[in-house]
Amino acid sequence: MHTSEDTLPRGLILLAQPELLNINPTEMTDARPEAYRDIPYRIVELNHAESFRPPGAPRNWSAEQRALDEQFHASVKPLREKHPDYSILYFGSSSIPLTLYLGYLLETWQRTEVVPRHHDARSWGWRSSPEGRPARLLPVTLPDFKDHSPGEAIIRISTSHQVDQYITRQVVPEPVLVEVDIALEHPSEDAFTSMEEMFEVAKAFRQTLDCIGDRFPRVQRVHLFASVQTGMALLLGAQISKTMHPAVQTYQYTRSSGVEPFHAPALLINGPRSPEPIALNDEEVNLAARDRVNLAQDFDRMRGQIRREEKDQEVEWPGSVLAEPAGLAAFSGMWRKLPPLCKTPLKQTRIDVATTSVEDSFRLNPANEWQIDDRWLARLAQRLPEEDRRRRALRMLVLHEAVHRGQQGLTRTLSKGIGRFPKVLEEADYHADVWGMLYERSLTELVSPDEIDRPARFFQALIRIATETMWAFDDDGQPLRMIQVRRLNRYLIWYWQYLLLEAAVLRDAGLTEVLALLAQRPIIELAGPTPLSQDERVYYPLDASRMMTPELCVYHQGRLHRHGVRIDFSLAELIEGVRERNGDAILDVLRAAAEQTAR
Repeated sequence: MHTSEDTLPRGLILLAQPELLNINPTEMTDARPEAYRDIPYRIVELNHAESFRPPGAPRNWSAEQRALDEQFHASVKPLREKHPDYSILYFGSSSIPLTLYLGYLLETWQRTEVVPRHHDARSWGWRSSPEGRPARLLPVTLPDFKDHSPGEAIIRISTSHQVDQYITRQVVPEPVLVEVDIALEHPSEDAFTSMEEMFEVAKAFRQTLDCIGDRFPRVQRVHLFASVQTGMALLLGAQISKTMHPAVQTYQYTRSSGVEPFHAPALLINGPRSPEPIALNDEEVNLAARDRVNLAQDFDRMRGQIRREEKDQEVEWPGSVLAEPAGLAAFSGMWRKLPPLCKTPLKQTRIDVATTSVEDSFRLNPANEWQIDDRWLARLAQRLPEEDRRRRALRMLVLHEAVHRGQQGLTRTLSKGIGRFPKVLEEADYHADVWGMLYERSLTELVSPDEIDRPARFFQALIRIATETMWAFDDDGQPLRMIQVRRLNRYLIWYWQYLLLEAAVLRDAGLTEVLALLAQRPIIELAGPTPLSQDERVYYPLDASRMMTPELCVYHQGRLHRHGVRIDFSLAELIEGVRERNGDAILDVLRAAAEQTAR
């Protein structure tokens, strides 16, 4: 603590973070160290969680992180820039992940000190230890070897309570390359009696991060399990370098339905920045341009379908695409509410062949122009190298979006935050997928009627094109570490339909049977991965080694089927197939379950 006039700051920023416990301005000013009583100060309060988390609701870490980010840049950052010679005096009662993140925002360029909340005395300020012993740090054993393979690292810090090694290993994906423990001899809530003791722990953490960054250059993430005081968390977060250190995954200690304590993933600090996009070569640019021109030409075929429907004023879907009355029976109820193509906004739109860079990869802009990004088209071309398959993919993509923006009402305004309603969106997506596939069949019939002679095989081909198109949207060049449960379900639904059609091909099923199959959305669900919540969406981590009782459940033709792990059915391989975005691998795993379910 500064005590001499030569080292006193010019002023103080009294920074409060009262998420868990309120602190009023009088308490803050009264708790200032004696040496700081006569220097000017400014008070800033960061209270960022309440509006995002009603009582009893699960934490939305991403929303709280954004709120803290916004408040910091609005109130703390300008004040620091105006008064760089002021010191930060921190009064905090916040969750460890958010406090770590605040420390990360503060960095180390400006002196930061902590005024602790004494656990036993229930007051703010420094007190001597009742046992009369200093907070001594146990020796920290840093690795003396190097490993250039990809993997994970674990750091456990125990200053208020001891962190259990076994429990932490349960939640970290393999392979774990290195583990380091930083702990006091006697962890306790009121262990620290001076800033110097806290700085020693922060220094050890920084040295550990430096060592990991130097000796394990391909570590994906450092998993930080910190059972520490709030002020200690702030100092730890400040040690994380934006340029020198890997991403740091924080955890919130909680309890699992009274069974055993565990650490739930919370904020990712210093996460990987989006890589600089790789420049496309001339061939890729030219191919993307040709795909846009091809889609514009195919758009004329779609308009031809619209004109044919408009001539028939009584036209309804699916009669607009199915000439055979026998096929109509499968589509009843809500299916009949879908519009014919002529009653979607498609006829008011056009293909923008000039725009090559689109932030969202694919969009309908306010001028009613469909725009497609060059890089997304390049990813699609990697998955669908055949031009005729890409043309079909782009037609179905536009058709899918057309019905979303038509009868389904997924406009630019209403679609904001729609991911919060996964069950609703799952149903709407399936309807739009099938609707688009049936219109693609109608468009194909006009130019290549022989191609639709074997309906099961034809729709199998459409499903593979549709799923590869979906993967192109889910491929940002980064490893797929987790996936939205809704998104995973959509893949499972369509791969399951592909396998049901595979059996239909063998028995040479007719159009009526195939349409009846398509009209029934498969009810299929995977269990095993521990769900994570982020931005009010639920995700599965794609780590096959950390699944709890993996199982696939299917409700098929009025009967429940449960498929656990067996020799011919590896759910670990299924998860690996999803992680690698490999449709063939996913189908290979699901095939055994489909054959036993739909005999």
